[in-house]
Parts: sequence; structure tokens; C-alpha cells
Amino acid sequence: MHQRKLGDKSYPMGVWGILIIVCFLWTIFGASCDSNQSATKKIPMGIVSINIDLNLPSYMHLVNPGSYSYFEGGIKGVLVIHDYDDNWYAFERGCAFEPTKACSKIWADSISIQLRCGSQGPREFLPCCQSKYTFGGYPTEGEARGRLGQYTIQRSGNALSVYN
Repeated sequence: MHQRKLGDKSYPMGVWGILIIVCFLWTIFGASCDSNQSATKKIPMGIVSINIDLNLPSYMHLVNPGSYSYFEGGIKGVLVIHDYDDNWYAFERGCAFEPTKACSKIWADSISIQLRCGSQGPREFLPCCQSKYTFGGYPTEGEARGRLGQYTIQRSGNALSVYN
């Protein structure tokens, strides 16, 4: 009885053709299916250059992990976060789901320790969509599939620089 080997010419050409097509499609679509990157690239980002002196009374709270502050700049504003893991983040405040929608603005919720999309009403938070994010900018629930738009942030002593 004759056993077929992969290199054997008697192996059906149809299987090789299918294998080549599958590998080709895997390469094409597998390399381009990073939904986080594609969703993040759609977030409009403005020119940002913010310097923060952590010695000033209005910014001293940022020294504590779990703190945050809002700044003018970018498209919808900039949110600076000192996360509980002692990392610093600076995000564009447009939601990753529909960043250009009028109500799409990111707000920090220190009680639930998450970021939410919507607006602060006179008595309660008014969601724009159901998207919620970690303080690191990753979506945890809702429609958003990508990370929030992130600006570069550097700390040197008691000075923070946020830029792009």
C-alpha cells in the first residue's frame, strides 16, 4: 500500500490550492484585524502642549494615585490621570465609539473607578452611549471597541508635560 506524503506529486492539487488560499487569507485578514488600533485611529486628536506644576495647589492632588484633572486643549479637552498602578495617562476626551458626536465626552467617575461617556447633568450623569473604560483607557463595556485616544505624558520631578 502506497502512503502519500506532502511532497508527493500524487497528493491532490486541490488540497494544496486550498491550503495556499487559507494561508494567504489568514495573512491578509489576521494582520489587519486589530480592532483596538482601527477604532483608536478614528478619534480626532488636536494639538496639545500642556505643562503641569504638581507643586501648585490646584494640581497637588495629582500626586496621589487614583486622581485626575481636566484640561483645555485637544478637540474635546484632555483628561490627565494618575492611575492606582502609579502610571500616568493623558487622553483626548472624545469617546472611542462616536468621538465626534456632541454628547461624546469622557468623564472620570472616582466612585466606580472608571471613565464614562456622556455629560454631567445638574443632578446626575447623562450617558451618551454605554461605553465605560478603565483609568488606563481600555473599554470594559458598551459600544466602544477601541482604546481612548492617548497623548504622550512625561513626568520630571514635580512637572508633567502632556504633548503630541
